[in-house]
Amino acid sequence: MRLNLLSLFAEFIKGSTWRHHSKCKKLIKQLKARLVVQKKRRNAIIKQVREDIAQLMQIGNHHLAFSRVEQLYRDECRLSVYNQLDAFCDCISMNLCDISRNSKLSDDVKEALSSMIFAASRCGELPELHSLRDLFKQHFGQAFDRINVELLPGNSVNLETKKHLTHVTKLKEDTKLQFMDEIRILIVLWPTTHGLKA
Repeated sequence: MRLNLLSLFAEFIKGSTWRHHSKCKKLIKQLKARLVVQKKRRNAIIKQVREDIAQLMQIGNHHLAFSRVEQLYRDECRLSVYNQLDAFCDCISMNLCDISRNSKLSDDVKEALSSMIFAASRCGELPELHSLRDLFKQHFGQAFDRINVELLPGNSVNLETKKHLTHVTKLKEDTKLQFMDEIRILIVLWPTTHGLKA
């Protein structure tokens, strides 16, 4: 009886710990710190590109302004991904015990894990994300990694993350026009913000 209880306890301890638990926690903290820096940098780029487009529109160079919209779109998509990754980090941190124990995970946790793995294959500027992907691959297996990276059936990658990290070779004309209309409205409403005359 005592032997059975000891072996059950040993199995519980084995199932309740993950040797990379603390490393994962540390990497998430580091990733969140890097995301703060990357978001500030990307926001500054977006502001500058918007101002460039606005100035080009004001001097009547609509063709060049139109060509800069794709860069603006890509930058805004990347900023959106950073915000999503920040939320996914929080989700994983809050559920790290369940992840460590290989407990049944909620759909939100699966989505966070899957999306981070997918994003790691497309965000070279986030080395901590790559390290987290390696940990998840060791913990959940090569098949789980492949399903999410290659977007195979059964993946749980967030739809917005997929959209924002899938390279669009050419933006639709109506999307470009929508971006330009938004900038045109900003010029009229807040000309002093951009240092421009309406």
